[in-house]
Amino acid sequence: MNASRTQFQQQGFVHLDKTRANLNLSRIESALAEITQRALSDQPDIMRGLVVVTEASNAEQLCRLEYLAGSSLYYAQELVPCLAQLIEQHLGHSVNLFKDKCNFKHPGGGAFTPHQDITAYRHFGTNYQVTAAVLLDAAVKENGALEVATHWDMTPEGSQLVNTPRGILPQLPCYQGGTRNGDIDDLLCEGMSWQRIDAAPGDVILFDSYVPHRSSENRSSSTRRILFFTFNLSSEGDFYQHYYNTKWATPDNPIFHVSTPTFHSARQYEPNQCHNPTEG
Repeated sequence: MNASRTQFQQQGFVHLDKTRANLNLSRIESALAEITQRALSDQPDIMRGLVVVTEASNAEQLCRLEYLAGSSLYYAQELVPCLAQLIEQHLGHSVNLFKDKCNFKHPGGGAFTPHQDITAYRHFGTNYQVTAAVLLDAAVKENGALEVATHWDMTPEGSQLVNTPRGILPQLPCYQGGTRNGDIDDLLCEGMSWQRIDAAPGDVILFDSYVPHRSSENRSSSTRRILFFTFNLSSEGDFYQHYYNTKWATPDNPIFHVSTPTFHSARQYEPNQCHNPTEG
């Protein structure tokens, strides 16, 4: 645990294999199957607040489901506390659930372009978050495994610097609005060193919201599913219901579609200036 905690503190991410994560994968799968069945029912009274998001290239193909803990007692009462404990062991601070989702990257599913999660999350009164990514399928090069940036030459001028539990971290320049919304500046990405994290079902990847990350499209013949449970510092507050109240009210808001291959009507609008080097 000391070695993995040191890696997380230094790099902002760590890969825990299934023996260290020690999750009940079969129970996680059965709970997700129940949620997915409700989501595909197209009956609002059965969906009960689920957020269903489709692929930008195919409005009939499921890309993401959200509000998992709000839809499953097992997730809320058993899985979330387990993941919170894993994060707290590596972070040294108590955390609250901020948001959750399952990304279904079906064959041909789109890429998630380089971004920092803080770009979307900073709008909710929280400055630091850690995500626990729970692998349900093997993630490899062919189906779009998670890739993280491990090094870049310098923090560019205009980056907002934020005091976090891991020290002062930069919120990097990115594109705003349009189809590139949230993408880290291309020139900066070109100078980054990227590490692909190949992982097996039951593994957990912890990464914080300042780690630049991406994943390629799924070029395989099988689906790649990952659960993402994101937590904020307990000292900042409890934002879970506020986050989803906002998302239910304004689902096309660009802050909910940062560097994702997801469909929303706001993507048809291109602002006059889609790149701002002073804000992320």
